[in-house]
Amino acid sequence: MQPMINGLTKFDVAVLLEKAVLLNGMLVHGTPEQKEYAKKEWELLEQQIKVHTNLDADEMTKRELALEHDTIDLKMFDLLCE
Repeated sequence: MQPMINGLTKFDVAVLLEKAVLLNGMLVHGTPEQKEYAKKEWELLEQQIKVHTNLDADEMTKRELALEHDTIDLKMFDLLCE
């Protein structure tokens, strides 16, 4: 099987990617209020991404980001923000 993104246009993917970059910036460099907001928004974004990607896309993401975790989740971002 191949990594696939279903139901989104290239523009939709670009918007989601930009949102992820902005939320990551808030998680790493934001005020406590911004970090709390970004965590909530990240949960929603993560749900959207999971609906439109297959397991191979998830595995490719982990490989490209050199992640050893079984899942990509908010715990990883919590560790980065502390």
